[in-house]
Amino acid sequence: MKALGGSVRPTAGLVAGALVLSLAGACSKQRDEQRPAGSVPTAAGPAPSAPLPAASVTPVELPAPVASGLPDPKGVSDAVNPLGEKAYAGPTGTVRGRVVVKGDEAPPQPQMLAKIPATCGATARDAYGKLFREGPGRTLADVLVAVTGFKGYVPERAPTQRVVAKDCFYGTRTLGLTYGQSIEVASGDTQTYIPELLGEKGQPQLVATPGGSAVAPVYPTRAGRYVLIDNLRLFMIAEVIVLKYATHAVTGIDGRFEIPGVPVGEVDVNALLPVAGLGAARKVTVEAGKPTEELAFELTFSKAELEKQGATDGGAPPPPSAPSASPSGKKPSPAPKSSH
Repeated sequence: MKALGGSVRPTAGLVAGALVLSLAGACSKQRDEQRPAGSVPTAAGPAPSAPLPAASVTPVELPAPVASGLPDPKGVSDAVNPLGEKAYAGPTGTVRGRVVVKGDEAPPQPQMLAKIPATCGATARDAYGKLFREGPGRTLADVLVAVTGFKGYVPERAPTQRVVAKDCFYGTRTLGLTYGQSIEVASGDTQTYIPELLGEKGQPQLVATPGGSAVAPVYPTRAGRYVLIDNLRLFMIAEVIVLKYATHAVTGIDGRFEIPGVPVGEVDVNALLPVAGLGAARKVTVEAGKPTEELAFELTFSKAELEKQGATDGGAPPPPSAPSASPSGKKPSPAPKSSH
């Protein structure tokens, strides 16, 4: 993969707005050429102890498989693959890299810390004690990285993402899903967890029992932005971004990301830290059969700028309302009012 040299500085309003409001749309140059990008499946199903809604008994023929725990696979297919393309089968490469933060340190969140009981230990305090999480060398965790601007429909690999709740922490503060995927929450300790997806209505509250013997699924029914909480511990928060394509990943505490299966050619790579509204974008060229160069992102955080956005202790800034970015490189169009 050939990458443009040097680090990038954030364009928070445009990039964050593009990811939250626009990247839930199409992911390829297909808008220019009437071709969409989307997501597809594997066969793993939800745990029988906490089933998702029953699927339709009427057989549905799809142009390509979709990874979906939702009862309407055709609706998912229409959303992620609106032109009914076959799954992309051409040469691919992997986009990988590292995200670091510059500028001010993450401000502490004393009101959030006050909500964490002693039974949760240091893990929860480290996870939620500041606005965002940093690793050694100021590596940045919980950054959603998405690849767009390529040709073809790239399949999603799995119908669910498993999240292990342990020590009052979901293991991440950002989840990136492909539309159609569900979240399967399991308990990784001796505690019970009751996850809820804010932004959805009418879903049953299921219990993830100690030791992982029973899991609790939650399932977004549209693309857009949600918040995963735990009803027993309201400080347990993870941003959930649901996109209509599969080429995305979230950084760990080491700031690293890796996105395989990207069609060759020039693509756009966008990085977003939802909790702080930080974003950056750049172009790279993906080549088949060659080792990829590491793509470096630097996101600059300003406490003064955050305060201008209206963020308060214990909360994130409001979602950006920037214009959406066209995946084909055309002039950006106004951001849609819907979460799609």
